[in-house]
Amino acid sequence: MKRKNSAGWLPTLVGIAAMVCAMPAMAQAPAAAQPALAEAAKYEQSRGFPAAADSYRAALKAAGGHCYECLEGLERVQMKLDLFKDAAATAAQMVKEAAEPATKAQAEYREGDALFALYFAQSEGRGGIDKDPKKAALALKSAEAVLQQGEADDPGNEALRMMHGRALAAMKRDEDAGREFAACAAAPGASAQECTRATHFVKDVSLARNEPAPHFELKTLDGKPASLDTLAGKVVLIDFWATWCSVCARDSDYIQGVAESFDDQPFVLLEVSADDNIDTVRNFVKEHRLEGMQTWDDGRAVADQFHVAGYPTYVVLDGDGTIRMRAVGIEGDIKGMVRKLLTAPPPDPRTPLPKAGQ
Repeated sequence: MKRKNSAGWLPTLVGIAAMVCAMPAMAQAPAAAQPALAEAAKYEQSRGFPAAADSYRAALKAAGGHCYECLEGLERVQMKLDLFKDAAATAAQMVKEAAEPATKAQAEYREGDALFALYFAQSEGRGGIDKDPKKAALALKSAEAVLQQGEADDPGNEALRMMHGRALAAMKRDEDAGREFAACAAAPGASAQECTRATHFVKDVSLARNEPAPHFELKTLDGKPASLDTLAGKVVLIDFWATWCSVCARDSDYIQGVAESFDDQPFVLLEVSADDNIDTVRNFVKEHRLEGMQTWDDGRAVADQFHVAGYPTYVVLDGDGTIRMRAVGIEGDIKGMVRKLLTAPPPDPRTPLPKAGQ
């Protein structure tokens, strides 16, 4: 982040996807669980995730071990804590509690999502998770199996089908993955953006082997939407930063320089501030004349979706909404990655799409 003149200080990268269909109505949690649930919600809102997890467990115990709402909250918090294995186990309990096929499929989506996140973390050795290719392969295999079951429970769930296709692509079962993407692209409920992504994946399944970005939603400081779908088709550099972050200031010239280098191309610098007050962000951006799409991450919800553990964190997305690079501070060649994605040839439009179900 930098300002355009040269005077003064120059401020210098997986939740549940929003496209997932709404959950069918569930029975309200038992009265005995309500106090602990309310406590858990307060902890979660204030980002006290370990305490929130304890309260959700207490609510579940008070409910006699049968409370979908308690399990749902616990799984959500476990994902925010990057406890992907625990989250998968909790989602598996949700599957057992589900009374309807569509509800069961949503729980299976969440289990598959957690296992898929575990696969990427173990593949890369991210955060507090050690790199272990063998365990990663097992997590991927488990994710594909549960997503396949979810698809059988609710064949019309496009989000689940898309995730299943990604798991198959990661397993290099390209023909099977292509069929899933083709079916997703042809589904009547698929958004235009998701249909385009699925079509690209059919034409080049290797694109789907990358980690999917979560379906985040933000608003710019002037009220315009900024989401995975509104930025579809563009290469995006997400800068998770804060006004109090000295390393963010150190990196500013480089990050803002990336935006200037690709100003006339389908590229967006998405600035996501972790500050506690939106006015602090507005004043800072105005004072330092910062470039890029400026947003405020209220409660750091989007940072949680991207499993941001420190600031600054940079994430590069390609036009199909997949994560192509992560960096904490300036690690690696961020500008080179952006340039590579911008100059990559598009999928061959002459490639025929396989018919859904083939």
